[in-house]
Amino acid sequence: DNTAGLAYGNLVLLIQMKGASIVTTNTSTFGDTTSLNNAGNYETGIICGVIGDTVFLFHDLLNNYTVADKVQLVKFGEYYSANVIDTVKAQSWDSTTGKGGVLAIRAEEDITLNAPLFADSTGYSGGAFFQHNSSCGFLNPVGNGYAYDATSASELNGAYKGEGIAVIPSNLDGGRAAPANGGGGGNNHNNGGAGGANLTAGGNGGANFSTSPVGCTGNYKGLGGKALSSWGGTKIFLGGGGGAGHANSTSQPYAGGNGGGIIIVIANNLTGNGYKISANGQTGKSTLYDGASGGGAGGTIIMHIINAYSGALTIQANGGNGGNEDDDLINNRCFGAGGGGSGGVIYFNGSVPAVTTSVSGGNSGVNIDAVGCGAPVPAASGSNGSIISSYSYRTSSASSNYCGSSLLPVKLISFAATATTDKKVQLNWEAENPKDAKSFSVERLISLSNWRTITKVYARDYIRQYQAIDENPKPGENIYRLSITGKDNFTGYSVQKRVVIKGENSFSVYPNPARNKITVIGKFEAGAVLQITDIAGKLFSEKKLNTNNSIHPLFLPALPAGIYLLRIERRVEKLIIR
Repeated sequence: DNTAGLAYGNLVLLIQMKGASIVTTNTSTFGDTTSLNNAGNYETGIICGVIGDTVFLFHDLLNNYTVADKVQLVKFGEYYSANVIDTVKAQSWDSTTGKGGVLAIRAEEDITLNAPLFADSTGYSGGAFFQHNSSCGFLNPVGNGYAYDATSASELNGAYKGEGIAVIPSNLDGGRAAPANGGGGGNNHNNGGAGGANLTAGGNGGANFSTSPVGCTGNYKGLGGKALSSWGGTKIFLGGGGGAGHANSTSQPYAGGNGGGIIIVIANNLTGNGYKISANGQTGKSTLYDGASGGGAGGTIIMHIINAYSGALTIQANGGNGGNEDDDLINNRCFGAGGGGSGGVIYFNGSVPAVTTSVSGGNSGVNIDAVGCGAPVPAASGSNGSIISSYSYRTSSASSNYCGSSLLPVKLISFAATATTDKKVQLNWEAENPKDAKSFSVERLISLSNWRTITKVYARDYIRQYQAIDENPKPGENIYRLSITGKDNFTGYSVQKRVVIKGENSFSVYPNPARNKITVIGKFEAGAVLQITDIAGKLFSEKKLNTNNSIHPLFLPALPAGIYLLRIERRVEKLIIR
């Protein structure tokens, strides 16, 4: 509903947050998923144009999406290299606006953590607190059904269910059955709420129990959130919210725990420095002589690190613990504790790296100060989640038609960029209807989303073919595009072209990553000095090279694991210490 801040070249995530179909009859099958539909569908894409409230991508979509079911377009935070110096937190999910719950970051080179990446408790909402005006006893009915209006004044009622991938009617938003991956709410009287779920199930809540012949007994605890299918990794989800415990004695709010959010990290290298990337579920709230609430499920984390991890790093998508129930030494009565949320899921693009990972299910809540009620009916812990290797995040490779034509002032027949023998770049293009164009500007990428005009060529009505030369491309990779301005002053951009210029004075280093020793290969002028610095420029080592040789072995000083720079005669190569 708002395209502000979106521009050509931005990497974005398209994801559908809701839309699953579930059983809504008041039976034990309530909340079973009959179809995920498009819920959980996601993919990344690159913007080729923005016109009004419409965003165009360079590639055709992989998936179908149902806009009414909370589809959001999330812009990645993009950097050449990123040094995280303060906590980066996902915006909390808001079911009304259909926004939030997702943190996406991409670096062309390195991400260095000096603070955490955080999506704890930013997923689906836990069941809300509601104080019922109800009692129980051997003459009073209790809520033994599976779905109720959570605000019902009847004795037949149940606390709010946790939120999940399905939208449920307001007259069925309470009670013990789990609505897909949301945890069920505790029924009247004082039963505990259940834990939310992701790809594995949440734990059941604990039950209200009494040994008195005229007391309150009703094993109608909240039922754990139901495990979802990722359809082979093609769908991802927020952690389900925990169900609320049934309450009638206290006005102190104690809702179910929120689920964990979604984090996507893309970079060449990542240095942890002892920090954490987390999408944990929230602990359900504890209470005093009422039903406690269930924990939220862990969320989803996608780690796409192309080269190497270094330094200590913890990655977590744990379920939230269930809330504890303090029975306050009340004789013959035990109230229901909260169920634990399930663990979430962590995806790695390669094998699981040597970092600390955790997708533990949340612990069940416990009964405290129970007296004379026999054995309390305990809550259950959430199931452990999943860690999955060799995963590729979803992105399309099928080029769309509209980026090359309908978004340009003129139809571009061809555009090519070629390195010449004298280390320049020649650019050639052909326009079908040049009379509609005012000018063509050749632009080169300087840094992420930062383009520099190399030359500007004015269009001529009957000249279809044009060319330009970049006299000073940089050694290494050069990326070009055409900025085309029409007679109506509308400007559009072509597809990008990549050219690699091999530098005469480059050098190489191996092995990389390294531990104790490296070999540098290259020819240098007399008196050349090799320096090892960190990315901030702090000097760790300096050595004069023997320039009679082109192969230079070097023993490394004792360096902590991380990313460093080798500097020789204004030339720089990255070195990873592991």
